[in-house]
Amino acid sequence: MKREKTEDREISATARQYVGLWRVLVGMIAVGYVLFHLYTGYAGPFPNLRQRAVHVGFALILTFLLLPPYVRKREGRWESVSLAVDLAAVAMTIWCCVYIIVKYNWIMDHPAESTSFQLILGTVAILLTLEAGRRTIGLLFPILTLFFLLYAFAGPYIPEIPLIGDALAYWGHRGFNIPYIIQIVFLSDLGLWGFVTGISATIVAMFIIFGAFILFTGGGETFIDLAVWSTGRFFGGAAKVAVVASGFFGMISGSAVANVATTGTFTIPMMKRLKYGNEFAAAVEATASTGGQITPPIMGAGAFIMAEILEISYLQVALCAAIPAYLYYLGCFSAIHFESVKRNLGRVPIADVKPFREIMRPSRSVPLFVPIFILLGFLLQGYTPETSAFWAILAAVILFLFSTFHAAEIKIRWIRLLKGMEDAGRSMIKVVPLLVCANIIISLINITGIGVKLSEFILSVAGQNEFLALILAAAVTLILGMGVPTTAAYLLAAAVIAPSLKMMGFEAIAVHLFIFYFAILSAITPPVCAAVYVGAGIAQADWVKTAWIAMRLALVEYMIPFIFIYNTSLLLLGPAETIIHSFITATIGVLMIGCATMGYLSWPLNLFMRLAILAGSTMCITPGLRSDLAGLGILALVYAYQKIQARKRQGHPDLGAKNIT
Repeated sequence: MKREKTEDREISATARQYVGLWRVLVGMIAVGYVLFHLYTGYAGPFPNLRQRAVHVGFALILTFLLLPPYVRKREGRWESVSLAVDLAAVAMTIWCCVYIIVKYNWIMDHPAESTSFQLILGTVAILLTLEAGRRTIGLLFPILTLFFLLYAFAGPYIPEIPLIGDALAYWGHRGFNIPYIIQIVFLSDLGLWGFVTGISATIVAMFIIFGAFILFTGGGETFIDLAVWSTGRFFGGAAKVAVVASGFFGMISGSAVANVATTGTFTIPMMKRLKYGNEFAAAVEATASTGGQITPPIMGAGAFIMAEILEISYLQVALCAAIPAYLYYLGCFSAIHFESVKRNLGRVPIADVKPFREIMRPSRSVPLFVPIFILLGFLLQGYTPETSAFWAILAAVILFLFSTFHAAEIKIRWIRLLKGMEDAGRSMIKVVPLLVCANIIISLINITGIGVKLSEFILSVAGQNEFLALILAAAVTLILGMGVPTTAAYLLAAAVIAPSLKMMGFEAIAVHLFIFYFAILSAITPPVCAAVYVGAGIAQADWVKTAWIAMRLALVEYMIPFIFIYNTSLLLLGPAETIIHSFITATIGVLMIGCATMGYLSWPLNLFMRLAILAGSTMCITPGLRSDLAGLGILALVYAYQKIQARKRQGHPDLGAKNIT
């Protein structure tokens, strides 16, 4: 498996590298992509299909120019195939998208109508999208899209499958002919150009650009220096640096894999240098990086989509996610702390810790924090996320360019700015084909009714058992998340699972955050755990052992969704006194879980004490004053017992040495 992953990295490294005029042309396309979104962020988006067609068109053009259809190995190195095939794909992409832009009014005035030419063009557009998805995210998700396209057509024939009979009759439907399917996907605002694509073409694009601007103006280095300064001096300091730095990066990148690849190149070698062990170093980075997508104020793309689905503001989603995100990182941090103390893992050398004054000098801190405060200020004033992001980006650009008065330095920064814009345009190809494929699947789920049927199936299996329904929902979401990015897993799970949970009486925002959490956790859950693969590759570690350690570190993260879906005060819903009480007890409970999973409090814990603390932590996070007091009582008893035993060991050196061994 490690050999296969290494080959994957070699193949991904073969993205075309242009020189000369071609290099300038591709750079101009990427910069033009960013400028288009900056303009619409300021002036407002174009009519829906036009905005989305331009957005998708740019993404597909860059995908076909940058990522070859396949690569071949020659003389020990990978090389891409001829560009001619992709230039044809670029031409067809422009044709399809320009047609939508020009014929926008006709499409809106003539629903459910199509000509043979339009059906051919729609077929080409679907194939181009699937191919772009294959190049950016692999085969799995395009194959899933093809499955739903086939399901939409074959609905009436499902009960007649030979050797199965009518066992699958429940999943059948009246079916749709091929022209109708193409109309829905290409000539409407449901398929290729649906609401998920619309979110991608406005909010998601602007926040990808904002994140890129923050990072290339020096924010990434500042984040890492702050993490080293705040945690490096403690036990397991390098591992705690990974937690803090990954949280900072994750707020902006919105991708667990990208987060591991970015911060892991710094934190993993540091942990290895301090003898933490390859697998432990990789697991810490993978676990920490996974949580960034649910960390306000800037969460992953799925959070913006969640806000649109629930028809609430993004700010409300971010507020509801605040305490669960805190508990996520607290659980990760506490598990690392107890493991570090137990193993006596070292601190970061003092020479590697920069003084706080140097880290926070105005030339570094102002371009990083002022744009974030501006973003939050505009959101609080009720502006749309894309408009808020535009003014935050503008502030970042001005502060970056004119924080110096030297003409030569300003010129260099202009060049860096253009390079950053190009990188931002390139980075969007990782997201857009995925979301367009997801939009096709969601539209087909809606017209075929399979989402309703799956919800009914979950309800029939679970009966009146709410906990069993949640277990099934978590399992389905983890399975959907295997091999596909978080946003795609969340979208599919929200379409097919959320209705059943809401029918059982759970709060809508709690249901969607529950699903979002497990979609995120799929990045570290075997057998397909992308964040673990990347971390293990950087650390040269065994990915199976890494995944096992990551799941131990993240045990509390698997429990948090169950905590807040039953106790919505942790989503800042309800009276203030209830929220405060739940926050305090949940904090204690999460710390206790970290203690139990790592097997250490003030001294190593035996199995009985670990189970006792785990039971006590469950009582603390369960709503109710009596259960909270019982949980705290168990913790106090275990702690007192360990202190008594420690005093006995001090009086019997041989016994103490034996226990330490």
